[in-house]
Amino acid sequence: MNMNTAPKRVHIGLIMLALCGALQIAGDQDQKSEQTPTPPLLSLPADDGSANILWLDKIDAAERTVLNSKVNEFIVAPPKTVQWFGGVAPTNFKKCVTVIQSASDKSNGINAALKIKKKLPVDTKFVVVYVPQNIEKSKTQFEKKPPCQIALDPDGAWTALLGLPKKPTNIVVDKNGIVRFVGLNAEGLKYASDFLLAEPAEETEPVTAPVVGKPVATSATATMFPTFTNALSGCKDQRGKKMPPFTVQTWLTKQPKMDKKLLVIDFWATWCGLCRASIPHMNDIAKEFAADVVCVGISDENKSAFDAGMTKTNLKLSSFNYSLAIDPNHTLYSFFEVKGIPSCAIISSDGIVRWQGHPMSLDDATMTQLVAAQKALNAPAKKK
Repeated sequence: MNMNTAPKRVHIGLIMLALCGALQIAGDQDQKSEQTPTPPLLSLPADDGSANILWLDKIDAAERTVLNSKVNEFIVAPPKTVQWFGGVAPTNFKKCVTVIQSASDKSNGINAALKIKKKLPVDTKFVVVYVPQNIEKSKTQFEKKPPCQIALDPDGAWTALLGLPKKPTNIVVDKNGIVRFVGLNAEGLKYASDFLLAEPAEETEPVTAPVVGKPVATSATATMFPTFTNALSGCKDQRGKKMPPFTVQTWLTKQPKMDKKLLVIDFWATWCGLCRASIPHMNDIAKEFAADVVCVGISDENKSAFDAGMTKTNLKLSSFNYSLAIDPNHTLYSFFEVKGIPSCAIISSDGIVRWQGHPMSLDDATMTQLVAAQKALNAPAKKK
């Protein structure tokens, strides 16, 4: 044996042993990973529960801000102006995961939305909220053979309430009726749906408006009003503060008696399409809670502009179940710093602002809580 070649052979043998050991370790790791698979990082939300950055679609920053304000709020109930095809209007969005995708005639119609639907888990409820340019054409199209559940939004009222921009995008609602994710791409919708489907549904009462209210005590002596944290836009948050004395320039209907009642103010104008779309809902609120609530619609138009707007839009004073007034002086507009309408505020009989938001997001559950608190406020103190 050549002594010069012995060290080389020993060196080669050591290398072979090292390689075999490495392969054995790799094999063990592969076997272990097969036994306990780890989900891909893309399928999980961020640590704070927000959407994984890889899920997000490209949306204008300002539009993203509006959408984000809807997260962790209850889904806004669809207005009565929405027409449904391929299924009945949901009474609430509980016990299922729902993807609401916006679409319009300008955005390749319904086809782009259907491509997204194909990628979603089968247990996901899919709703397209559709804003038509030609409403009659769209109705004819969806009446014949609706490709999925369609919410035809003729004036864009629900689309606006949901915060959906003109570009087609979406929101994802969990089993408790809460908006959890917004503005996702197709892949993100799939992963977000899978994530929410795995969550259990909580046993809570149905609520379909973006409000977070603390339950009101049922005791006759209770005077604590619920607090609400729904996001506001187009006005200053005055909740919990005392409103100045109620003032308007001119009453267009008989001045209502407000003693010991909740006051619901709807800031609106005849030229505002979303304001007009809210009238039927406000009529329902005024009628259902007539015994405990006074509703007043206040426009900042002058009398001639108001009359012209009423005529142009075929509205009459008899179209309203509630009182109307005009105030070009902007007295209460200024207090609430109203920059966008419609905008609604509810004030208890002690002058404190209790709720603010879009009138379409004011639902029976919210009103019931506030009426109960107002009744408790009016209740005579018990003698000791």
